[in-house]
Amino acid sequence: MRQFKIHAKTVRQFHLDLEHALNEQQRAAVCAGEGPKLVIAGAGSGKTRTITYRVAYLILQGLLPQNIMLATFTNKAAREMLRRVDQLIGAGSSKVWGGTFHSIANRILRQNARIVGYSENYSILDEEDQKDLIKLCVTDIHVKTEKERFPSAAVLKNIISFSFNTQLTIDRVMQDIYPHFVQWTEEIKKVERRYQRRKKQANCMDYDDLLRYCMVLCSEYKDVLEKYGSLFRYILVDEYQDTNRIQADIVELLASRNGHNLMVVGDDSQSIYAFRGANYDNILKFPERNPGTEIFKLEINYRSTPQILHFTNESISHNTRQYEKHLQAVNEDGVLPCLVPVKDIYQEAAFTCERILELREEGVPLEEIAVLYRAHAHSMVLQAELIKANIPYEIRSGLRFFEQAHIKDVLAHLKVLENPFDEAAWRRLFLMIPRIGNMTADKLWRKIAGATDPLQTFFGSEALDKDISHSAMGFWKRFRNDFRFIHELLHKGEHPSLLIASILETGYMNYLKARYDNYTSRIEDINQLAIFAKQYSGIKDLLSELVLLGELYGQDVVMGAEPDKEKIILSTVHQAKGLEWESVFLIRMGEGSFPAPMALRQEYGEEEERRIFYVATTRAKRELYLSYPVIEHDYRDTLGKIVQPSRFIQEIGPSLYERAEVEELEQEPEEEWGGMRRSARSLSDEVYYSSDNSL
Repeated sequence: MRQFKIHAKTVRQFHLDLEHALNEQQRAAVCAGEGPKLVIAGAGSGKTRTITYRVAYLILQGLLPQNIMLATFTNKAAREMLRRVDQLIGAGSSKVWGGTFHSIANRILRQNARIVGYSENYSILDEEDQKDLIKLCVTDIHVKTEKERFPSAAVLKNIISFSFNTQLTIDRVMQDIYPHFVQWTEEIKKVERRYQRRKKQANCMDYDDLLRYCMVLCSEYKDVLEKYGSLFRYILVDEYQDTNRIQADIVELLASRNGHNLMVVGDDSQSIYAFRGANYDNILKFPERNPGTEIFKLEINYRSTPQILHFTNESISHNTRQYEKHLQAVNEDGVLPCLVPVKDIYQEAAFTCERILELREEGVPLEEIAVLYRAHAHSMVLQAELIKANIPYEIRSGLRFFEQAHIKDVLAHLKVLENPFDEAAWRRLFLMIPRIGNMTADKLWRKIAGATDPLQTFFGSEALDKDISHSAMGFWKRFRNDFRFIHELLHKGEHPSLLIASILETGYMNYLKARYDNYTSRIEDINQLAIFAKQYSGIKDLLSELVLLGELYGQDVVMGAEPDKEKIILSTVHQAKGLEWESVFLIRMGEGSFPAPMALRQEYGEEEERRIFYVATTRAKRELYLSYPVIEHDYRDTLGKIVQPSRFIQEIGPSLYERAEVEELEQEPEEEWGGMRRSARSLSDEVYYSSDNSL
């Protein structure tokens, strides 16, 4: 008999060096036994590392990857965690059920869609698809809107989604969140019912439906629950403080069939998304809902200096509803957080730009510097100053200020007043009027353009009315009266800031409410634009400056560094969660700006605002600057009002931060440094700051 010899494949033996790779707190969570587990992972404490090692540990203990479910808030996060698992134990993690709640629910539904009345090839509607379908539903129910604006499809989508994710009725949502639309409650309920029927008829689901029908399968069909509950021997959930009620119910139901092997990881002190439907009680009451829960705390911080952590620990300790923890630093000592009172928002912008340039000169890369704020509107004056100072920036909280639709709307009003032959501005205004489309706007413009006095033709010509449909006539007359009101203010010699503010006294306010879910922040943006306009004597000067800012921003000015990389980051605190920088500036830290006044009206609103402050301050690795204008102006006054520092600063012991002074110096000749202005100025002044401890 012939014999052949082959070389046996060497199977690489993987071993997790838990002793050296993890600290004692992380190791305890990774090696935990069965049953429900709650891991409270403080900021910068190695949460991702802990979850990654937990998955790797379970697989090396003999658990099949397909018996593990890892729910995260982005598919990118899941992919990164599983990539790290592969690095630890080799290939094999691809069979883990990893992804967002929605992607996992989709996988389950693809196998069971017929049970809930769908076929397995159902389509998933994206955001634009949803809005298009909702528009059809509005048409179906014949909503009459001759006098009052009906909510846009985008707003209706958010109302319907918020109702589902919070499990609140439409009636309750309208009363609590959308009181300005409460008169449309019955019509909105009809739209919602019609929307649900249309989706099912079209064999389509939106993202909320993925959770909705997954919950139906788990709660109403025992055989389905048994199948997947038995499949998922261990369930892990990341960022548990951000889950809503439905997501928590799904994983708890699934875990009820696997011995409650459910480990949820998160930080109650970073729960800041209640406005999206996140339920803080999910993490706060997890042990109560899951008896026998073992709690682990990750309190060793690898991000920040001891000085920053002492400051943040003191702040969050004032919350009463929380898991007590005390972050401990492993990094070496640094400087104290710095509180910088400034004269006004212009000096605040000047100081911020000047200090950014100094940090860059000291060797801190621009991409390691961030400016954070509570509201997007707070960045407006700073953006203008950054452009003038030639400091490149990337904004994470939305569009750059002057690129936003509502700012362009307001500027269109001013452009028409300054130049009545501005076609683009006229068309923009016409298209904001309900029931007026491109064809009607074109007819109106042609008649106005052919007139000797376009404004007089607009105000007094009956010929324009002939192009307006009956259903649009009421809105058209309101718009014309509103614009006459603004025009009269101009002729009275009112300042541009007052003209801008007066636009919010017209039907444009209703336009914002009907079109945008975040209309309150857009109103604040417009108020900030009015304050910005106080620097200019007339509309022409203001518009010329805005054009110049746009041109300056368009230039390539990046100090010879990589254009796509070397930029500071501007962001709201919410958008900055999970990120970190060497140096962080937290601006507009005055009482009345932070905490947000509207949030304080909500139950436990102050505690959530303090958590937002905690998230902001824990983004900093080595340096933290907190500034606030001592005098706040609005468009109405010249003297302004005195502002105190935020209550969140006042409640922190003064020994935990240092106070700085800002001094205006005489203007020096401007230096050029690698294409970037060395000095940042507000109006004609430089700023200089010094600490009380080192004058």
